Amino acid sequence: MRRAFAVLALAAVCCAARGWTFCDAPDECVCRYHERAEEDLMRQHIDCSYRRSALGGNRTLPPRAHSLDLSSSGLKIIPSGPFLRSKSLQELVLKNNDITEIEPGALALPDLRRLDLSYNRLERLDGAVFRSITKLEFLNLANNNFVSFAKLTFHPLRELHEVILNNNNIGPALQDTDLFDRDGFGLTNKIQKVSISGIGLGRVHYNFFVDAYDIRELVIANNDLTELFEIPFTLEYLDVSDNPIREISGEDFSDLTALKVLKMNNLSIGSVPANALEPLRALVRLDLERNLNLTEFSALAFGREVLEDADDFALEELSLKSSRLQTLDRRLQVPLGQLSRLDLQGNRWHCDCRLAWIKQFQIKPNDYEHLRLDDNVT
Repeated sequence: MRRAFAVLALAAVCCAARGWTFCDAPDECVCRYHERAEEDLMRQHIDCSYRRSALGGNRTLPPRAHSLDLSSSGLKIIPSGPFLRSKSLQELVLKNNDITEIEPGALALPDLRRLDLSYNRLERLDGAVFRSITKLEFLNLANNNFVSFAKLTFHPLRELHEVILNNNNIGPALQDTDLFDRDGFGLTNKIQKVSISGIGLGRVHYNFFVDAYDIRELVIANNDLTELFEIPFTLEYLDVSDNPIREISGEDFSDLTALKVLKMNNLSIGSVPANALEPLRALVRLDLERNLNLTEFSALAFGREVLEDADDFALEELSLKSSRLQTLDRRLQVPLGQLSRLDLQGNRWHCDCRLAWIKQFQIKPNDYEHLRLDDNVT
């Protein structure tokens, strides 16, 4: 009996010395393997969200850890130690905590690809934090307390493809410091997706994106922009919604031959003038919703050519929802007749004979709930 107790005591000492893994505490974390993909059968997915003692007890990551979720766990500091050391971890979620500091060396995760630090209280990041996660491809720093970054903060992240910086007050800092090049914050030129919504940006200076050679998606909504800027010609997706932009023209969109999705909701524009959208030959979706000053949509907005022959007209979805339009020119019947989705509801339509042509379109029920046309109009 004594020998049995001695063995158990020795095992307890050994376990305490090496530390428990996150998966050794089923009441704290849920560990599972992927249920479908065969290639993920050996990858462990660890969910410690909403567990406020998840980092306690010297816990470490198991050898086959693939993802770790520590969101909403009341974390305040990510300390340097054994907790976040792994050669296999690829995804780490630390969102919705109270993190104010990440100690240098805390993230010893050489194969990490995705890191979510959104909704925390970070005001600064030591560039050394990124030096051991150089394979990172996705970084979310939205909804923190950043007002700037140290020079070359992001420079170690040579493989970064997507960054989200929404709702940090870094707009003023970007007036004088470049987001991308080596004289600024050092975002890699491999960046393809950038989201800088709600950062207090009042102006996009000339050549702002010159070092973003391959940028495909840009969300620059909910800022203080009063005019459009030099838009990267590589873009396929652009969202400039919720800015006080006063006017648009074809010159703003010249050379954007790859753009497929354009969102211009809640701007201050009064019209979509002739030829404004003509350069956008690859455009598939256009959102012009909640533009409360928009009273005119020119018959020539897409150019004159598509009014007669829409065979090369790529647009599939158009929303003019909740603006102040009263009528649309009948000449738009040809290009708009090509659409798979047209949302006209929530405008102040003047339902007379000039608008009767719209009734022939097969508008989906969800898109005409608040669209009322007089049935007697012919």
